[in-house]
Amino acid sequence: MTNKPKAKGTAGETELLRLLDIHGLVRTPASSPVDLARPGWDPAIEVLATRPDHGQWLFMVDVPTFRWLVDSLDAHGFEHKLNIEVKRYKKFAHHTLYEGKFGSKV
Repeated sequence: MTNKPKAKGTAGETELLRLLDIHGLVRTPASSPVDLARPGWDPAIEVLATRPDHGQWLFMVDVPTFRWLVDSLDAHGFEHKLNIEVKRYKKFAHHTLYEGKFGSKV
């Protein structure tokens, strides 16, 4: 019998890989510390992708990465409107996941 959480994770990886359709992005071996990767120069852009069952995908990045992404768009003439909602709580589960995978950058 298949391990259901593992099957859900594998299906999620495949779904996101197809949805993103980013050149060079591939699924990584089970021994890899991340699920999807694209070879390139370091440092890597580190992203936590989450989604509830049948919900929408959300991406979490740290502040320097977010600033770099916005600055890169602006540099190429894409000065889009930007909306940010701020929530502050004692603890977020997403932070625990992100910092467990990529480490705290504070």
